[in-house]
Order: sequence, then structure tokens, then C-alpha cells
Amino acid sequence: MREIWHSAWLMLRRKRLRTALTVGGIAIGAAMVTLISGIGTVGERAIRQELQSMGIDGLSVSASEGLTVACLSSIRQLSEVEQAMPLLLRYGAVRFEHGSSESAVCCGIDAGADQVISLKLQHGRLLTAGDILGENEVCVVDEALARAVYGRSGIVGKSLTVLLENAAPQRLTVVGVTAAGSSLLQSVTSMIPYMVYIPYTTLQTLTGTETFDQIAVRAVSAAGTDEAQQAIEQSLARSGEPIGRLTTENLAVQRERLDSMVQILSLALTAIGGVSLLVSGFGIMTVMLSSVHERMREIGIKKAIGATRGRILAEFLAGAVLLSLLGAAAGLAIGCAVFWLGCTALGAEPAISVRQLLPVAGLTVLLGAVFGAYPAYKAAGLRPVEALRAE
Repeated sequence: MREIWHSAWLMLRRKRLRTALTVGGIAIGAAMVTLISGIGTVGERAIRQELQSMGIDGLSVSASEGLTVACLSSIRQLSEVEQAMPLLLRYGAVRFEHGSSESAVCCGIDAGADQVISLKLQHGRLLTAGDILGENEVCVVDEALARAVYGRSGIVGKSLTVLLENAAPQRLTVVGVTAAGSSLLQSVTSMIPYMVYIPYTTLQTLTGTETFDQIAVRAVSAAGTDEAQQAIEQSLARSGEPIGRLTTENLAVQRERLDSMVQILSLALTAIGGVSLLVSGFGIMTVMLSSVHERMREIGIKKAIGATRGRILAEFLAGAVLLSLLGAAAGLAIGCAVFWLGCTALGAEPAISVRQLLPVAGLTVLLGAVFGAYPAYKAAGLRPVEALRAE
């Protein structure tokens, strides 16, 4: 076996430039597949983290007649529920001290809202239990609104007036600023991009309502979201509260659908990269056919002195496999290096595993063997007399 590989290596060394070009073509294909695979993995992870940070791994509970404090209390008592927070959404406008006005969504929330809808605080503080109990006239705004009005995000201490339909103007003090687009609420109300977060008790008093539009729920575990959904529906059905038709939406299902779409896209891109590997396979076949033609007299001599058909076949197959091995090694190294440099430049964490690299290497070697099979078969089938006549 060692002699076969040695002969294959000598065969490739005879035409070093041709071998180098063929290896380069294989390496480009392997590098593209490696790079696309790595990009797909990083993309999937980034999307999962972003969706989770926006609170899309929980439940949204709503009712046609509104949800009450008793509903909130019964949901919070369930062992399947980790966090539950009331939500009120009102569309309106906010007017600042210097007279500038902007359309906004006023969202009534509870203390600890960042645990459910994952608000990312930039300046100041979030709403506290004291703000909720005292119906304090305070608010938290998103960074996009602050920059649109003041050209900067640090506006803690500024005042604004909330203007809602069928409600008296309410003056509030800004106590915090969150990152723009940091919650699922803002992503689903993208037509009005600015968010103002107010204690839900303050917003209830302002609008004269005692119910909630929704209750955002985070399950104890992502795997237990379905169980939490069933427990909530059963609990509210037994409560006897006049809430009308109940609707519970499992946001984790939406995340799974998005994950599936991302995986399909990643596979499609990987398949496109695989086309370049397929093209390099034809390059291997061309090189090996040329080698058969160039070595016809050598093949004839080997057969004349006793070389078997299997020996010739194995030698040429080994040459094709060796070409693909060299190309795969170079391609994986190049692909990983480019991927690492790209992740470093973009500030992303490189995420590529041996489990992803091995299939690429295996596919490359397999293509080498497949496309080298015909030249090897042709070489093994040469008759000694015809081979020795070759010029």
C-alpha cells in the first residue's frame, strides 16, 4: 500500500504546476463550502439570540374583553410560569418641553419588564415596584425617540407630555432610556417606531381602564412552553373572570419556523458552494486522463513485468484521492482563516466545529475518488502491447 501512495505522489510531482492549479481549484471549492457553512452557523445563532432577547421564546395571552388583575395573579401562581407581566398598548403622541412632537406607542408595563420583554437599559433606570404602586408620573423612552428629538440618547430628567385619544394630557419625567428596537413590542409595532414605557397603573388611571390588553409570559423553560400554555388556558377557564374569548399565542413556535427558514437558506447556500466542488471534480478527471495518456508506455512496461490490473487501478485512484486530500486540506485552512478574520472584523464569535469540517473534507475526497475512477479504469484496462506502442 505504501508503494502505491508513493507512486501516486511521484506521478503528481512530475507536473507540479498542473498539480498545483488543480489543488488550487479544489481548495477554492472546499473553502467556499467551509465559509458558507460557518456563516450559516453564526447567522442561525445570532438570529436565535436576537429573537430570544426580544422575548420571542414565551407566550402572549389576550382576551376579547380584556384581562384582569385576578387573571394576572392566577397566571403568576402557576408552577410552569417564570414571569408574567401585564401590557397595555395605546397609540398616540408625545410632546417635549421645547414643543417638538412625535408619534409613539405608549406601553403600560410592570416592574421587572426587562425579564419578560428584555429591555436593554442605556441610561438611567427602569420602572420600579414603587413607580407601579404609587402610579408615579415617570416613563422610560427608547433611544430612537431621544435621538430624534434631542440628537442624543442621554435625556434622563427631561419632561414630556403624553397625548392620547379620549384622555387628558399627562406630563411625565423621563427616568430611563432603552436601546432602540430592544424588545419584541417595538418589532411588532414597526410602523410607529418610538416607544414610551409607563407604569401600567399610571396608564390605567390616565385612560380610565381596569383591564390589560395582554399578559406577556415567560415559561420556566423553553421546552415547557406548551405545558405553560395549557396550564394558563385551564387556569383562566376555571377562574370565572368575564374575559370573553381567550387567545394564547406561543411565540416559541414562530421562532422554530424562523429557525427552519434560516436552516433551509443555509443549506441552499452550502449547495451553491458545493457546485464549485463539483467543477473541481471535472478538473481532477481531466488531470488524471492527461496523466494516463502521458504514462501509457510506463503502464505498458509495468504490465509487461507483472503489474496487475488492480495495482494500476489502485495507483491512479490513489493519485486522484491524493489530489483531493491536498485540495481539501488547503481549502479547509483557507476557509477557516477567512471565516475567523471576518468574524473578528465584525465582532462576532467564530463558531465552526470539527463536525462541520469533516463532511466537507469527506465530500471533497469522495468527489476525487468518483471523478478519478474513470481515468483509473481506463489506465487499468490498457493492453501492454498497445501501451508500449504509444509514443
